[in-house]
Amino acid sequence: MIYQVEQPFEKTDNTVIPLDQYTDIKNVYDTVLKRSVDNNLSTHLSQWSEDWTNAFQKDGLATMLCPPWMLGVIEGNAAGVTGWDVAPVFPGGGSNWVGSYLTVPTQGEHVEEAKALADWLTAPEQQVKAFNTKGNFPSQVEALDSPELLDYSNGFFNNAPVGKIYSGMSKKIDIQPYKEPNFFAVTTVVTDAMTRVDVDKTDIAQASRDKAVAEFTQLNLQK
Repeated sequence: MIYQVEQPFEKTDNTVIPLDQYTDIKNVYDTVLKRSVDNNLSTHLSQWSEDWTNAFQKDGLATMLCPPWMLGVIEGNAAGVTGWDVAPVFPGGGSNWVGSYLTVPTQGEHVEEAKALADWLTAPEQQVKAFNTKGNFPSQVEALDSPELLDYSNGFFNNAPVGKIYSGMSKKIDIQPYKEPNFFAVTTVVTDAMTRVDVDKTDIAQASRDKAVAEFTQLNLQK
């Protein structure tokens, strides 16, 4: 949900937004913990932990977030378990974490050939093939209306039309968050605060948020 906020922690001129004064982030924090803790909709497991991985085989997970790259993770961990499906129900529509980039070193011996290869690898046609093979969703907008993409379904997920689902969700993305220089440092402070409440159960929401504000202040970010 943080990725649905246009300026999560700093303005576009890199002016830091004090964590204790920023309503948008507080709303995200409160909403997530209300659903996960107050409404007890969370398994209270740390993602990627051994307990989280084992939960796939023990009916420990009813629902979970499923960006395209998570399809393979779920299928691998839940091998032999039936009943998984995919639905476009993420609150607020879609969001984008941003992806990867290909670069070509200028000191290479075959720079032009390398550029041509990068262009080919990232072309819509190749991206659709990569999605069908490994679940890497295309970043090329032109690929979103590809019949091959829209017709793709996944047998493990009850033949869910994942190509059509992810294409539709991606078209709902209308905000690209500004990832300022301090984005990841502040994100860690906020997510650690939620983890203390939801997973570790060492704090209640307000106490953990107060600690997050103190940690944010200690970062001594440039104003």
